[in-house]
Amino acid sequence: MRDRQQRFRSLMGRFVTGVTVIGVKAAARHDAAVEAMTASAVTAVSLDPLLLLTCIRNESRFLPAIMRGRCFSINVLAAGQDDVSRYYGGHRHAPCPAEWRWHTDSVPVLGGANASFICRIHATHRVGDHTVVYGEVVDMIAQDPAAPALVYAAGRYQGISLAA
Repeated sequence: MRDRQQRFRSLMGRFVTGVTVIGVKAAARHDAAVEAMTASAVTAVSLDPLLLLTCIRNESRFLPAIMRGRCFSINVLAAGQDDVSRYYGGHRHAPCPAEWRWHTDSVPVLGGANASFICRIHATHRVGDHTVVYGEVVDMIAQDPAAPALVYAAGRYQGISLAA
């Protein structure tokens, strides 16, 4: 079984994805605390209502945080933000490379992101070892003009131009 899972992961590495960091206000310590995770599993679901989904590992420390907070941001990273992706992907080192701003008192937004979607939980669905979180988009922020996008494939980050 382990060989099959490793092959699956290896082959999925051939799928080029955008890179996002999902942020939520931390429950404890101080008002400026943010809990976040890197996610490549983010997809648009619906235009009416505006819905995005993300998949979070059930064993993740982030899942209880997003469920508790109910409101969160999905921040689409720009090229050059791979250090932020690595940090929230589990390769933590001091200092934190992210610059968070507050969209409202309860939703952190990542500075320098190409786009940020402010969401509230619409629904959740546990599937296998992940929980699918559907977020209803309540606001959107964009960097204009768009910076090159950060993409990930085969264990490497690349920047690609979004210019037409």
